[in-house]
Amino acid sequence: MPSQLDVSPSKVAPRGKDPAQRVYIKFLVFSITLFVAPLSAFFLAKDRWLDGNATYAGGLAAIVVNIVLVAYIVSAFLEDKDDAAPSRTATTKTTTAGEAKKDK
Repeated sequence: MPSQLDVSPSKVAPRGKDPAQRVYIKFLVFSITLFVAPLSAFFLAKDRWLDGNATYAGGLAAIVVNIVLVAYIVSAFLEDKDDAAPSRTATTKTTTAGEAKKDK
């Protein structure tokens, strides 16, 4: 006997805007920056400021990579604080039946 499964889409709730869209955009921006910034720093420093010295230009590129990574980590921590702050202020104290008996 074949089973009678409903394969139609769920009608629980309509899909809304993705709440993590800001996270995806931030990740994309930092990924591009992590690729472009060190290369730009290396070639600009090597060709314009350091007269072809690739050693110092490579060191500058490494410093730029670390700056971008630290900026990403700091922005991720700040985003977590922004998400957590409204939830603490929006909570209300609810009492249970056991707490109500203790108060009396």
